[in-house]
Amino acid sequence: MEVFQNYYQTDSYREQSKVKRKQIFIKDNFQYSEKGILKGMLMYSDLDYQTPGGLTFEQMNINRKQARPKTATLPGTEEQNAGIRNKLFLAGLSNEYQLNQNFSHFILVQGSYVDFENPFITNFENRFEKNFALRTHFNYEKNWDKISLAYRLGFEGGMNDILIKNYDNNKGFEGNPQNFDQIKNTSGFYFLSQKFNFDEKLFTDISISLNSNSYDWERVYPRTENGKINFKNQWLPNFGFTYLFAPGFSARGKIGKGNSAPTNEEIRSSNQQFNVTLSPEFGWNKEIGVRKQFGNFFFVEASYFDFRLEDAIVRRQNEAGQEYFVNSGKTVQKGFEVLLESKNFDLKNDFFSQLKFRFSGSFYDFKFKNYQQNQNDFSGNDLTGVPRTTINSLLNFTFFKKLSVDYSHFYTSKIPLNDANSVWSESSLVGNIQFRFPIDLEKTRVNLYLQIQNLYNEDYVSGFDINAFGNRYYNPAAKRNFVLGMKVDF
Repeated sequence: MEVFQNYYQTDSYREQSKVKRKQIFIKDNFQYSEKGILKGMLMYSDLDYQTPGGLTFEQMNINRKQARPKTATLPGTEEQNAGIRNKLFLAGLSNEYQLNQNFSHFILVQGSYVDFENPFITNFENRFEKNFALRTHFNYEKNWDKISLAYRLGFEGGMNDILIKNYDNNKGFEGNPQNFDQIKNTSGFYFLSQKFNFDEKLFTDISISLNSNSYDWERVYPRTENGKINFKNQWLPNFGFTYLFAPGFSARGKIGKGNSAPTNEEIRSSNQQFNVTLSPEFGWNKEIGVRKQFGNFFFVEASYFDFRLEDAIVRRQNEAGQEYFVNSGKTVQKGFEVLLESKNFDLKNDFFSQLKFRFSGSFYDFKFKNYQQNQNDFSGNDLTGVPRTTINSLLNFTFFKKLSVDYSHFYTSKIPLNDANSVWSESSLVGNIQFRFPIDLEKTRVNLYLQIQNLYNEDYVSGFDINAFGNRYYNPAAKRNFVLGMKVDF
C-alpha cells in the first residue's frame, strides 16, 4: 500500500488570491493469482482558492496586485469574497486478467462525488456532482518471427448527475435563490484498435470508435421546464504509421478525426442559461514528423500538423463577467513543432560535473474561417488566445557532483485577446532558476531546493480572460519571487 499526502498554502501575489489545498491519495494492489491483479485507489481533495478577477490594461498599470475593483453597477471581487471551494472524493477499482497466452481482459470502474462552491460577483453557486465511469476492453497479442500484432476491442462510458443551485451573493454568503437546475449527462464510445509491427521497421496504429453523447436538463426553480439534447453519433477513424529508415532515424504520419461534445459547464455556464443550440466541435487532423538521433549525444524531433475544426466552441463574457459559449464556425490550425534534447553529458570534472539541455519551439498559424458574429465578420482573424510562437529552453548543470542547477526560459509571442483581434497582449520572456542539493544522513536523504521565479523581474501576465467584457483581459503574474523547500526520503 502507498499513501501520499500533501498540504499547500499561499497568500499569492494579488489581492483576493489566497490558495489552500489539502489532499490524500491511497493506492494498493492485490495479485490474487498468476494471471490476475486487482488494483484500487482512493483520493480526497479539499481545494479553497480566492479569485481576484481580470483587470483592464489601465487598472493593471496602476496597481498589478489589486483585485477586480467595483464599478458603478457591480461590486468588486474582494467585497463579494469571490473564490472556489471544491471538495472531491474519488474511488476506483481495476482488474486485469490474462486469459491465455494471447488474450487478456481489463476492466476499470470509477466513481466520484464533488461538493463545489463558487461565490462570484453576481451570484453564489453550489454544485453537487455524482459521477460514474467504466472502461473495459479485451486484448489480443500475437508474435511471429518478424511480425507482431495487437488488437483491442472495448467500451468506455460515463454518467454525470449534477444539481446546481444559484443564490444571490451577500458578500460571500448565500442570499435569496436565483435558479436551481439539474443536468444528467450520458456519454460513451465503442472502440477497436490495431497495432502492427513488421521487422521492427514499419509500425502502424489503426483505430475506429463510435461516440455518443446526450444531456437531460431540468429547471427546478423558479419555474419548471425540462428538455433533452441528443447529439448525433460520430464515427471517428484514425490511422498512424512510423517507419524506421535506419537506427535512430524514423518518420511518422497520422490522419484522424476528432470530436468534442460540449461540457456540462458549457451547456449550463455561469450565466445560468441552458445553451441548447450549442453543437459538438469536430474536425480532421493530419500530421507528419521525423525523429533523428545523432550518435549518443542528442536527438531532434520535428512535426507539422494541419487541423481543420468545425463548429469550434469559444468562450465569451457578458457585462457581469459571467461566461458563456458559442460555436464559432470553422478554424484552420496549422503548426510546426520542434524538440532538441541532449543526453546527460559526464564532463569528468569535479567542479563542472554534468551538462544537459533541452529546447522546444511551437510555431502556429491558427485562423478563423467562415466565422461571423451578428454583423461582424471575423473570418481570417487569428484564433483567440493562441500565441503564434512559444520557445522554451532548459539548461541543467551539475557542480561538485551534487549541486544541480536548472536554468530555464519561456518565450511567448503576442496573443489576440478577442475575436476581433483589436486587442493583443505583449510578448513575454520569463526566466527561472532552481538549485537542488542532496544531503544524506544514514538512511535518510534530505533534498534542499531554492527556486527563483521570474528571475529578471519582468512585468508579464500569467493568464488572460479572452473575450472579456469591458476589456478586463489581464491577470498579472508575480514579480521576482523565491521558493525555498526540502524533500525528505526516509
